[in-house]
Amino acid sequence: MQFDIARRPNPRLSQHHASPSGWVISHDLGWTLDSRGGTQVLHKGLAGNRCAITMDHAGWSLETYQSRSFPLWTNEARDRVTNCEPLHERIHNFNQVSHDGDSLRLLFQEPEWCTGVRRGLPIMSTQAVLDRVCNMLVGHARSLDHLGLPVRAVYTGGVDTALARAALDYAGTRYTVVDQTTRHKSPNHQYVWDNNERASGRFWGYNQLADTDEPHIQATGFWGDEWMQRNPLYVSMYLHQHGRDITKEFDSVAGEAYMTRFFNEGYRDKIAKFDPTWNPMGHMIDRMTNDFQMWHMDECLTWTPLHSSVVFESLLRLPPEAAIAQCLHADFSRQLIMMLNPDLIEGINRHKNNRQLKQHI
Repeated sequence: MQFDIARRPNPRLSQHHASPSGWVISHDLGWTLDSRGGTQVLHKGLAGNRCAITMDHAGWSLETYQSRSFPLWTNEARDRVTNCEPLHERIHNFNQVSHDGDSLRLLFQEPEWCTGVRRGLPIMSTQAVLDRVCNMLVGHARSLDHLGLPVRAVYTGGVDTALARAALDYAGTRYTVVDQTTRHKSPNHQYVWDNNERASGRFWGYNQLADTDEPHIQATGFWGDEWMQRNPLYVSMYLHQHGRDITKEFDSVAGEAYMTRFFNEGYRDKIAKFDPTWNPMGHMIDRMTNDFQMWHMDECLTWTPLHSSVVFESLLRLPPEAAIAQCLHADFSRQLIMMLNPDLIEGINRHKNNRQLKQHI
């Protein structure tokens, strides 16, 4: 789902559409164009990870569902908007983006599900949060059937892809498991890797896909750390209001927890340098909602069920002890898998991002 809105085409993208007002929308494959009178709508994606560009004789507007899943930039002249490469200005999530023919307009409107968390919501029981997230995952998994596309899931040994698969299993949605070691890069997607290089590796998630030119849906676990209370920095901000210290919790574990190596390699120093006295909850929410993970690539639609307002709002109402257990051991995620398909528990690696995969396909 890469696109570039400008006055001239982007030669690095394969498709180009001229709008009624003279803008050129350059994009990858897999978009659908609908026309209604003098209005055209170019759209692509799945629930929770979709984008629509509406065009008329005056200008254009960009719409995303709930929370934008991709970064967005504009140039200094503000006559180009793209998610392909960093430009002069990064556009914060929840901005409504449009151009009226004279100027680019940004209107910040944070959704209520996010504002409610910012104001503060009461803690829920762990079981209540489990039930909410479980029902959402199964409902989203069942909604894939009507699309008529084959569904694939890459076996990574990670807890998040196991959770996505467990939801598909419980919903009865058929899918094919792809071994991680068989992944390759399609030469038709070289533009993605080129854009990733220009973006200094911001599109790292595409390296985890099973790349193929065949139209399909690929089930993923993206946002599993960031929105499921397993990113140690975000959890440390969340726990600050409860007087708990995630670093002390890691240090108190006998041996190694599921997340210990990940914490030591990337987050121990970050947390030590973070100043928790400056609005930690607000800072956490801003970072979480602008932590972009995965969108779509040509006719491969990535199913990202954990990028959901239900997950975001519910997991930020977990009791502190449950949040700590999730950050250390992925305990909450494992409970969900046990509810949906306990057979997949044995296929999860001992440590996050373990390179020695347990073959349990």
